[in-house]
Amino acid sequence: MTRAMAAAVALALVLAGCSGFVQPDSPETVTPVAVPTDGAGYPPGVSDDAVVPSTLASAHARTLATTNYTLVTRQRVTDSNGTVLRRTNHTRYVAANKTYAGQFRQNGTELNTFTTRIDYWTNGSIVAARYDNRANRRNQVTWPVRDDGPVSDLSERRTIRGIGGAVDLSVADRSDAGVALVGTRFTNPDRLRTPLFVSEPHNVSVRFRVNHDGTVSAFRLVFDAERSDQPVRVTQEMRLQNVGSTTVAQPEWVANTTQRSLRE
Repeated sequence: MTRAMAAAVALALVLAGCSGFVQPDSPETVTPVAVPTDGAGYPPGVSDDAVVPSTLASAHARTLATTNYTLVTRQRVTDSNGTVLRRTNHTRYVAANKTYAGQFRQNGTELNTFTTRIDYWTNGSIVAARYDNRANRRNQVTWPVRDDGPVSDLSERRTIRGIGGAVDLSVADRSDAGVALVGTRFTNPDRLRTPLFVSEPHNVSVRFRVNHDGTVSAFRLVFDAERSDQPVRVTQEMRLQNVGSTTVAQPEWVANTTQRSLRE
C-alpha cells in the first residue's frame, strides 16, 4: 500500500461515522428533482401533518450546493456521571466550486487518552491533509481526488435524513425566518447514525431550525444509549454559518506537502 493510499484509508477510518471521509466506491449523490412545499410558508418536505425527511434533506443539500457556507458540528459522549468519554468537533468551509477545507478534532478517555487532529483542503483536483501519526509526527501529504473528495457528507444531508427517519418530527413553531421541528419519540432508531461503539439509542430529544428554502440552519440531538453495556448520553449539534460569504483560501501548509500517487 502506498503512503498516500495509507493516509487516505487512515483518515477514512478516523472519521467513519462522524460525517467522515468518503470511501472510494461510495460517492454522495444528490439528484436534482423538483421538491414541492406543502402549505404556504413551509419548507420543502414540511407540512402541518407530516415531515418527509428525505425531501427536507435533499432540499437542504441542493440549496447549499450552489453557495458558500461554513458548517460546524459538535458531538459529545458522556457517562452516567457526566464525564466526557469522547468529544468530536468538525468545522468545514465550503465553496460552490468544489473547493473546501476543514479541521477535525477528536479527543477522549476511552481505553487510553487520545487526541486526533486532521486539517484538510481540496480544490476538486487534489486533496491535501495534515495530521499527526501515533508517534506524534506531523504528516503532510497530497493525492488526486477520487469521486466527490475527502468528505462524504459535506452538508450533513445523510445525518438530517437519518435523524428524521429515526424520530417522529412535528412543527413546534413557525416564523418569518422558518420553522422549528421537534421530536421526543423514536419510531425507527436503527436509522440513526450513532457514534462508534454506541448502540441501543433511547430517550431522544431533537430540535431543528429550518429556513424556508429547506436549509437546516441548526439542530440539537440528545439521546441515551449504551456503550460496552454501560449507559452513556450522546449530544450532537450542528450550526450553519456565513452562508454566501464564506471564503476558502488554500492553507499555507499545502505548499509543503509531499505529493503522492494512489497508484505508486
